Amino acid sequence: MESKLGVAKVESVETVAETRFLRLEKLTYTTPFGIRRKWDRVSRVKPDESLEDKAKREEGDAEVENDASADADGAPRDDAAKYKRAADAVCVFAVMRSRKHPEQPPETVLVKQFRPATGGTVVELPAGLIDKGESPGAAALREFKEETGLTGSVLGVSPATYLSAGLSSETVCIVIVQVNLDAEENQDVPTTIERPEENEYLEVERVPLSRLLVHLDRLSEEGMSIFTGLYTLAFGLSMGWTHSG
Repeated sequence: MESKLGVAKVESVETVAETRFLRLEKLTYTTPFGIRRKWDRVSRVKPDESLEDKAKREEGDAEVENDASADADGAPRDDAAKYKRAADAVCVFAVMRSRKHPEQPPETVLVKQFRPATGGTVVELPAGLIDKGESPGAAALREFKEETGLTGSVLGVSPATYLSAGLSSETVCIVIVQVNLDAEENQDVPTTIERPEENEYLEVERVPLSRLLVHLDRLSEEGMSIFTGLYTLAFGLSMGWTHSG
């Protein structure tokens, strides 16, 4: 049977309302059955993006500015083929080890912060928006340092992926960052990050990878919300360990 997915496409995008960070849009699109329909979508507002660049990005034809060469901070060159649609943000999944104490299990780092949209505390991966001209790897290392006080190196970068494809056009790259816990710059890091000028307060928590899913389930039982991407990674790790034998 021939696929009908190639028939479906967005015909036009109309801005309904716009704030500093978000844009409500009305889409006109053609379904796989050739029927024209309407759809509401939320998009990120990029203050430094021209209308021409926005149109190209929506069509998936924009030159990707965030696939730069290796940065001075050690972020590797990103594969341009993966980023035809430039990502809006990054999420950082850290793998932290001590070389001096290899018997210690590898850990990751989580952040907790109040999210007005949920009305409560959300347990998340360190994350943030990609600046203009910045690679996902460089953005990940910058945000990771800002939100946890830790430094590391990039091990891998995912393609741009959608967080909620039925609602928003926002895309993120998941960046795996390796952290040497013995490094001098990773000693005595704070457990809270406070930036009142940006209304940002984060609590930072280290968790063994082998206990990540159990830990998230406990936090959920305590009433905290869990970021979907984080729980998916934890669930995948748990399944891998369960079926590895």
